[in-house]
Amino acid sequence: MIGKERILRTSAAGLLLATGSLLSLIYMERIERWVLEWFMVLRPGTFIYDLWQSPTIQTEVDLYIFNWTNAEDVTNTTIKPRFEELGPYHFTEKMQKLNVEWHDDNSTVSYLRKSRFDFVPEKSAGLPSDPVVAPNLIIVGLYQKMLRINPFMRSLMIMALNVYGKETTMVKTASEWMFDGFETPLIKMGKVLPPGLVPEMDFAYEKVGYAYPRNGSMEIYGHHNVYTGRDNFEKLGQIARWRYNNVTEDSPRCKLKGSTGEFHPVPLLKGKPISYFLPDLCREFQIDYFGTTTFRGIDAFVYKGSARNMANGTDNPDNSCYCQDNCQEVRSGLLNISSCWYGAPVFASYPHFYLADPYYVEQVEGMKPDKDRHEMVVILEPKTGMLLEIKARIMANLLVEPKTQSLYRKARKTFFPLIWADYHVQITDDLLLYMKLVPVAEWAGKVCGVLGVVLGVVMLFYYPHQWIWKKRFMQRIEINTLEVTRMSESTKASGAVEESSLLMGLTYTGAKEEVRIPC
Repeated sequence: MIGKERILRTSAAGLLLATGSLLSLIYMERIERWVLEWFMVLRPGTFIYDLWQSPTIQTEVDLYIFNWTNAEDVTNTTIKPRFEELGPYHFTEKMQKLNVEWHDDNSTVSYLRKSRFDFVPEKSAGLPSDPVVAPNLIIVGLYQKMLRINPFMRSLMIMALNVYGKETTMVKTASEWMFDGFETPLIKMGKVLPPGLVPEMDFAYEKVGYAYPRNGSMEIYGHHNVYTGRDNFEKLGQIARWRYNNVTEDSPRCKLKGSTGEFHPVPLLKGKPISYFLPDLCREFQIDYFGTTTFRGIDAFVYKGSARNMANGTDNPDNSCYCQDNCQEVRSGLLNISSCWYGAPVFASYPHFYLADPYYVEQVEGMKPDKDRHEMVVILEPKTGMLLEIKARIMANLLVEPKTQSLYRKARKTFFPLIWADYHVQITDDLLLYMKLVPVAEWAGKVCGVLGVVLGVVMLFYYPHQWIWKKRFMQRIEINTLEVTRMSESTKASGAVEESSLLMGLTYTGAKEEVRIPC
């Protein structure tokens, strides 16, 4: 016989296994989220932290510069400015986070970002020595700043500009316009003046350039403070402060929002846009949900930059917070990012004014909007929010207004395209392998849960069933034995009766015979 303790132990273990497995199936999503939070929350010394601090993903960057080919006709309002696109100038970007500091009181981490850009000649269609003609960015910026100063200081600046700033164009090499930068007499003069005497002449750097000094500098991207997700997982990777402030510099009404690029609130929801905080734009930038796809064997969500994302505050109320003085004058398709360019009237758009108001394309020659080349695309894994691929394309444009800039008083109001960048990032093979293990682990968890329920039920009822079956079997044996015994006794009794009857018959017969014999 099986011991009762063994039966109780096995049944109890089976009950626990079946119950635990059933609960794991019911709360599978919660368990997955708990595991995801445990794995992805930023903590010192973890795998995800090492990946976050020094990403193994390499960014491919193509820069295209616009060469102003008919700058001599700038005063002829009947002739449109004509531009020639030069490039691509291909670079690889290696990004790293330095001076990392943890703040447990509000669950954030601070850091400085440093990027290194290396030129790749074999993937480039242009040379760093290519000459490029562009509008005088310094002069346009200074004239824009003069609108906000008193008449006396304005007169002094105009006198200085009449000496050092008579040129409507600047001719520099592609490398100078990009990362190397170049000096100008106005910047040198600004460095000689006592600090604060003419704030408009206090230049941030000793050189000027579209991408200067992004190469190897930690200062240009500013001090970042982001949420670690420890207290609130939905805030993981979201910007908390930038340059020690929680509002944008140009619009104090606008709170800082958006992901810094590595993480997104998960799980991602169909139909809901995602947002990034882009230091190059000094603001949040939304990207709309487009649909689903399969990326190298992984189910993914697709997001694309839409006309709504670049619309003005009238067409898109989400962007009304960033409206400045000329917000209503700027048609949809451009975003004012002058605060990122130290007061110069620079606006961001999709390359070649893709999806912008047709007005912009019609004002200049050389623009060829193309969906395949100029569309912004982001592909994310929906459960983890991890980046699978991104094609971020953005263009910088300079606004030249004759009414505010005397140097261009005979020119037409124009948004001059300066440069556009194509950032391409794709997940590495080793990280992709980890991502493919996520659905496998989910499937394995469900299978193990079902098997656990089945095994637990078997363990719960196996010994009791065996005990009941054996008991019934023994009862049947006893019943059969009893029936056989009864049958045997009945058979014996029947035999005794027959024998007795036979004997009685013989006696009777014998008696009769004895009576018939005479004496």
